[in-house]
Parts: sequence; structure tokens; C-alpha cells
Amino acid sequence: MALFPVGHASHADWRTAADAVLQQLRAQMAGPNLAGPNPVPRPRLALVYFSHGHARHAQPLLQHLARALPHVTDWCGCSAPGVLAMGHEYLSEPALAVMLLDVPASHYRLYSGLAPLPAPGGEAGFVAHSALVHAEGGQPEMAELLYELSERTSSGLLFGGLGSAGEEEVDGVQIACRAEDLAELRSGGTAGVFSGGFSGVAFSADVACATGMAQGCVPLGAGLEITEARGALVTGLDGDPALERLLQLLGVELDGGDWQPALTTVRSTLAAIAPPGRGVAHGVLTEEAQVLTLVGLDPLRQGVALSSAVEAGHSVIFCRRQAQAARQELMQLGAALRDAAEAEDAEPVPEGEPRIRGALYISCRGRGGALFGGPDAELRTLRHALGEVPLIGFVADAEIMDARLHRFAGVLTVFTA
Repeated sequence: MALFPVGHASHADWRTAADAVLQQLRAQMAGPNLAGPNPVPRPRLALVYFSHGHARHAQPLLQHLARALPHVTDWCGCSAPGVLAMGHEYLSEPALAVMLLDVPASHYRLYSGLAPLPAPGGEAGFVAHSALVHAEGGQPEMAELLYELSERTSSGLLFGGLGSAGEEEVDGVQIACRAEDLAELRSGGTAGVFSGGFSGVAFSADVACATGMAQGCVPLGAGLEITEARGALVTGLDGDPALERLLQLLGVELDGGDWQPALTTVRSTLAAIAPPGRGVAHGVLTEEAQVLTLVGLDPLRQGVALSSAVEAGHSVIFCRRQAQAARQELMQLGAALRDAAEAEDAEPVPEGEPRIRGALYISCRGRGGALFGGPDAELRTLRHALGEVPLIGFVADAEIMDARLHRFAGVLTVFTA
């Protein structure tokens, strides 16, 4: 079974980083998995992630990669606050990572604002089952846009992240360069690189992959019904004033009207929103729970302000991030997807050979070493559960799972035979 080649490097000069990545990719493609008397087809789809520091050079970077790898016909990726590859978390230095996927051309489609993903039945011979999404924050009606995109897939499964928060000081870009754009790109054109909107790659059901999410948050109790809300301000929980219920849950008592203890405790508290009566199973958050931050307290209206608007009737589960829970949940996620890959593998695989061909991991800026205990600790935890499989990804400003934006989450996708 051929593993997906991965190359990664850190250097302030984009060309130096790209040449190091290319050298690694060529070495892997010359190895026993992709060479020999009966080689498998050379990979034609590439995922490429790079630091925001290299974003202004995205066009020449993509041209350089495309000219050096002529067998790759489709390029997809984005710039991000951090780059993840194998066991390395490139957070404070400029970096580049590329993974090559030898997925048949009939089993995937690149999409972007210039070439939207067709609605079901819109393209003969291809039905999108799931989709990798790269997006930029700051877009109005983000939730509606994600839902509309999910409706263009048969499963509704979206996985991905925001490469940038849409802030002016962050020069983020996306890459979606299709086979028909390559001639223009290689001749020095500007095809394939753009800012804003959505882009990514949709996969048919023929692409064997599985996706899951880890949030690393410990619920502080059962879910409470939101009985009154005005936009992002929750004023009623289970029929009581929301602020009163929150302070009771946190065990905070106001001493002579001093709000400082309450504010200190609230800063470490998160709010997970879920459908009524759902969002928690076996003491952990489920993928239905959307974690939001608490941004303030409103004593006058006895309200709790969240980072996004919510609706009455939903449940809110107050929770906290915890290092031990985050490590355990990520280990369980990796092990579950690894076991699922082994169970679904219809053909015998030699003992000791991994069933997973490659993995994509998108983590949040709020995770990493601050939560897992040091540099590269999050990826070491994940790879301990998955095994030594090819891995690539990026650090996002928010993560996408299904048709929802999440905070403080890690979204893992594994590709099998």
C-alpha cells in the first residue's frame, strides 16, 4: 500500500523551503512504495499549507511547485497562522508543507468562488460525498454559507478551518488551482491564488476516509435550556436569570458587589451550544456541541454574553479546557479512526504495515503547546495514537466540522486504502 508523500520545511526564504520540500517528495516517490517494476500512478492531487509570512509569495511559490511536479494536476491549500507536518508544529517560524494524494481524478473536484461546487446532480459522473473547506473569517452569514455548501454534498460532512480571521493585518490567501489552470500558471499567470470566500476539494464516496473531532473540554454539569436570548446575550437559563444560574454553577459568590472573582472565573469558562438535551455523552462533549467563548457579563439584564448569537430552545453546556482531558480525547480520536481503518480494510495488509495512507489534522490556535504541555506535544500525542503515518495540516483561527464553526477543536481526517 502506497503512503501519501509528505514534505515540510521551515525557512524565511520561500524558495529554499520549497526546494527542501521538493527534495523530500522526490525521495519518497523514488522509494519502494511509488517506484519499482509495477509502480502505482503518480499522485495528481496536492495539499499545500504555508505560513502567513509566505502568503505574499504564494503565486511564485505555487508556480515553482507546479513546474517541479508536472504530474500533479490539482493544487489545494491555504496560508495559516501555523503549519503542521508529521510530528512538527511550525508556529513561530515561516514554514511550508505539501502532501501528495494519489486519488483518481474521477473521485474528487476542486472548487472555489470561481468554480463553485455543483449542486447534487449538477455534474454527470460525480457526486460529492464530503468536502475539505478552506475559508477566511470575517465573512457575513458564515453559518448560512457553510450550510449551503454542506447541502451540495450527499453526507453533509464538511471538515476544514479558517486560514485567517479576516483581519486586515493578516495577509491570508487560498490556493485552488485546477488542471485547466496549469498552463496559465506555469507560463507565469496568476491562476489559482486568491483571497476571501471558500475553496477546497470535494471527495466522492469512493475515497475511503473518516473524520472526527476532539474538543478537550470538560463539562461542568448537564446542559441548561436557553429560555431567553437576544442575539449573543443569554438572559434566561431553565427559566431563571442566566447570570444567576452561571454564578451558582461556578460556585462564585459576590462579596460586597465585587465582580472581580466572577470575571476571573468566567475567563476560564466556555459555553458549548447544542440541540435541546444533547451535546454531552459519557461525560464529554459530542460533535454536536459548538464551543463558544464567554465575552462578558451583564449584571443589569442578568445576562451572559457569548461570542456568537444563539437561539432560545437550545442547550448550553458550560465547560473548561483541561490538559489531561484534551490528551485523552485526542488519543481516543486517533485510536478510533485507526481502528475504523483496520476494520474497513477489505484486503489483507502485511503485519506491521499501517492501513492509513495519510492524515489531515486541523487544530486551533488555542490548543498546541499551551494546552498539551510543550512544543510539538499535540502532534506527538496524535501520532502515538495513529502510528507513524504521513500527516499534514494547519493551525486555524476556527475549525469546521459538519456545517458548523468550532473553537478550540482539533479535526482529524484519515485516508485509507
